[in-house]
Amino acid sequence: MFISSPAWTQKSDSSKTKSKAESGFKKELKKIEKAISFKNLIHHFDSVRMVNRFIHEQHQLTKGRQGYPYNVKHEDIPLKVTPYQPDSIFALDYEVLGWYPYWEDSLYKNLNYSLLSTIAYFSYEVDPATGKPTTIHDWKTSPVIDSAHAHQKDILLTVTNFSEANNRQFLTNSKSVQNCITEIKSLLKFRSGNGVCIDFEGIAKSEKEDFSKFITLLHQELKQANKDYKIYITIPAVDWQGYLNIAALIPVVDQFVIMGYGYYGSTSTVAGPVAPLHSGKEWEHYNLTTSVDYYLGNNIPESKLILALPYYGVIWETENGNLGSKVKSFIGNRTLDYIQTYVDTFAIQYDTVSQSAWCSYVVNSDQSQYRQCWFDDDSTLAIKLNYIKSKKLKGMGIWALGYDQGYHKMWKSLANNFTNTKIIAEGGVTPTHTDSLNADSSMTGFMKTITQIETVISTVTNYKTVLLYTLSFVVFFGGVGLVISMFQPNTRIFFFGNTAYTIYYTATILLFLIVILRWTNIITDQTILFFLGFVLGSIAMYIVNRIIKNIDNNRP
Repeated sequence: MFISSPAWTQKSDSSKTKSKAESGFKKELKKIEKAISFKNLIHHFDSVRMVNRFIHEQHQLTKGRQGYPYNVKHEDIPLKVTPYQPDSIFALDYEVLGWYPYWEDSLYKNLNYSLLSTIAYFSYEVDPATGKPTTIHDWKTSPVIDSAHAHQKDILLTVTNFSEANNRQFLTNSKSVQNCITEIKSLLKFRSGNGVCIDFEGIAKSEKEDFSKFITLLHQELKQANKDYKIYITIPAVDWQGYLNIAALIPVVDQFVIMGYGYYGSTSTVAGPVAPLHSGKEWEHYNLTTSVDYYLGNNIPESKLILALPYYGVIWETENGNLGSKVKSFIGNRTLDYIQTYVDTFAIQYDTVSQSAWCSYVVNSDQSQYRQCWFDDDSTLAIKLNYIKSKKLKGMGIWALGYDQGYHKMWKSLANNFTNTKIIAEGGVTPTHTDSLNADSSMTGFMKTITQIETVISTVTNYKTVLLYTLSFVVFFGGVGLVISMFQPNTRIFFFGNTAYTIYYTATILLFLIVILRWTNIITDQTILFFLGFVLGSIAMYIVNRIIKNIDNNRP
């Protein structure tokens, strides 16, 4: 997804310029390495050159380089890197796509293949002038491909091209397009790949039809070569450029992968959630929910939509430590293992609107410079996985595998939420807030109370249906018994002889009915609020009427 100003998105066609840029990058790294020690990585300096990039490109140009100073040296912590092994054998109920970056050389030894469906090797980098690769990295020799085959997992070749200039040059050149398709077919055949993931970022609206033609032609030729080949394409969280001809793409694309990150990043004026589930009044309108709804509203089937989530966070220097603080400068993207090793030692807070984790801390000697880090941990991931289930999407994507190396919490969250799954509530266990609820704190408090009651009930058993039938049985026969008992005068006097008792019992029954009906999704929060408004309005009218009658009765 494009998240930055156009000035930094152009790649030079000149090898001399490219060489000079790489030389400058190496000099910057040397300065960084000289200025900091491994034990004090939190006090760091970031290259401004690396700030304004497409997310996948930026990570490739930083973490992918030798000597990148923010890699976690697990052996020096020490932190044993082992794959997460679940307690039982299970099958995934949803697809889990993980990008495998070429720079993660030995990661294949520690991957949890039982919790992966598809691995997308990153990447074939397109030369826009010819369509042939500038590099395919280790595609022809990488052992992760052999491991994927051994575990019967699909392996895709990710094909990347970044910036408007590069995409325009490639997409408008039929010879380059044909060369690229020919190379892809050859490489897939060489390693027995299962398909391709097209990751083109920064396409202008003027190339809308050219992009559709490229994907259509790719589909035709791949299917002719092997009918089982699959085509995945990445799509931005927000199609700012309007380059997607979705109607033309749906028939020829197997999976659309929403890059559900970068909502707040290098160009943000305030520190905020990298992948917000909701916005409320605190955050910008765009979030994971609006992104998914946009693509579903444009007729992409749920079965063809994957929501990719970030295994990285973002750090900013901020004016203060408050939620939504203004940004003084962008520090950089950091992998989840880096955050858990160096940042997670600070007090972690949770924003229940965006369903994101964040922390604020100070870094300099006089403790005047604030920094904020926003990311997803296993708790917020669980909520977003539950959202994927509630929307009946195909599954989730991970950018990127290896970013949480040495830590097992994210894998455990996947195991708990994507195997033998049940939808807890749309948006997750923690109650999410729509804008209408955020506008009224008293109503929000009431909805929290109902949710807490639901949570208590749900802890009785994991089998919601069994519990529901049991409660229905009790309520039915209890109600029948109550009706029969009303034929006795003493019972009627007990229940209705005192106004306070009548109000108490009526309120209890109504609250119980609201909990059951909302829990079973028969009624919505908006219906409850409408009903409460009606009841409160009726009570208010009754009180006003009584006051007016008393005034009239007291007149001479």
